[in-house]
Amino acid sequence: MLLKNYSPKTIQLLIVIGCVFVIIGLLFSKAILSLSSAYLILVVILSGDYSKGILRIKENITLHVFLLFIVFYIGSLSWSKNLEEGLTDLISKSNLILLPITLVALPPISDKHKTILLRIFVGLVLIASVINFVSYNMSYAPEKDIRTMSIFQSHIRFSLFVVFGIFILAYQKTINLSVKIVSYLGIFWLLFYTYYAQVLSGMLVLIICLICISLYELKSSVKWKKITSIVFIVSTIILIVYISLNFNNLNNIKIEIKSYKKFTKLGHIYTHDTLSKSLENGYPIDCYINIEELDSTWKTRSNIPLNSYTKNEYQYYTVLVRYLTSKGLTKDAEGVNKLTKKDIYNIEHGIPTILALESGLKRRIYELQYELNSKKDPNGHSILHRIEYWKAGWSIFKQNWIIGTGIGDYKEAYQQEYTKSKSVLESKNRLESHNQFLGILVATGVIGLSLLLIHIILTFKVFFQNKNKLALLFFTICTVSFLVEDTLTTLAGMSFYAFFFGLFMKDNSKV
Repeated sequence: MLLKNYSPKTIQLLIVIGCVFVIIGLLFSKAILSLSSAYLILVVILSGDYSKGILRIKENITLHVFLLFIVFYIGSLSWSKNLEEGLTDLISKSNLILLPITLVALPPISDKHKTILLRIFVGLVLIASVINFVSYNMSYAPEKDIRTMSIFQSHIRFSLFVVFGIFILAYQKTINLSVKIVSYLGIFWLLFYTYYAQVLSGMLVLIICLICISLYELKSSVKWKKITSIVFIVSTIILIVYISLNFNNLNNIKIEIKSYKKFTKLGHIYTHDTLSKSLENGYPIDCYINIEELDSTWKTRSNIPLNSYTKNEYQYYTVLVRYLTSKGLTKDAEGVNKLTKKDIYNIEHGIPTILALESGLKRRIYELQYELNSKKDPNGHSILHRIEYWKAGWSIFKQNWIIGTGIGDYKEAYQQEYTKSKSVLESKNRLESHNQFLGILVATGVIGLSLLLIHIILTFKVFFQNKNKLALLFFTICTVSFLVEDTLTTLAGMSFYAFFFGLFMKDNSKV
């Protein structure tokens, strides 16, 4: 049954209902997300007004460039050897391909409805963040990983939703005092959540967006906007200095090599690897070690063997050595005996350092510093993983730089490169680019990346001309995320991009 005879208001209501369920799916359920996307496509089919839908697509130049990129992306299947893998990739990206076309083809919805959709999105983000926070803090396991705080989807993807939610609250137009107060409280909560969740990519996206806003508002004729922009820029500089100082403090060795003792108090020889640059809280990890004393004394304090593994797949020996080092203790009988019952409890539950007991940004800085000082073995360190992915991706690109490997051979090319380069990454850690631009470059070469960049630049230009700050911020969030993540390879990431891109591009009206 076609919807031609239905009133425009009814059709608009059907579209809004579909969009609401897309938002619910984004936050809470892959199944709902897939079904709601299919529902919107069905509305297009049943609308019967194909000529107007095609006309809307024809008039949307930004969508044309995006579709040109998609056509080339699909076309790369023709020079892929593994057609099955390529088809699987295309099916998994159906939302990225179809959602923007569907949303643009559908009759436009009112500004009021767009505002409602944005408020529903931010409301659900607030609900999800509270659920995440409460459930994480109600778990008493000391070895819990902060990355598990996001229950419904990847913590990285959710961090993008949170940042976008902050700007929706900040830029919504309302004269209602109660709504303003709730908005300010919501902004405060989401800022705190971003800090507490320790997702570096989310923090990076937020800071870059705020810098862009500040630079933009410096030209404003409104005095308070200029002052706020200056205050933020100065605050950002102070933050960068603070982070740099923390890095420098952690990299300062607190013991001089000349003062290293040769023997333990029990008269056994210490092992000192003075060439190792691995530090924990400023103390060298690979010095002051006597394995025999460490093992025998540990057995008197705990029943957990040092050659067993924690839930996070770290060997207890490594956890013990790092923990002792972080307290400035020697890795021998004396050091183990100086540990308190609380320390033993922490080690038994996989806490590798007293610095892990910190929270928020400070803890993440410590973790990052430790990762960067562990270059010999990148396994288990997300930053070092990415560096290995980028090295492999760049090497593959240089071999197929014009049109890439094709989407069918993309994953296999990475695995072959890891084998060829004798990568130290374990097989479970041998993943793909974790950089959307590099991923497109590997799969479709410079031609594919050029089309994507033209699409991005043109979209920024359209949003800038329309003075649609919220749309600009959304696109900035996505573009920055492309630098450190494969945003368009996960259902939540690609649907977030496709849905709001399509929603903002439906017409030239401001949201």
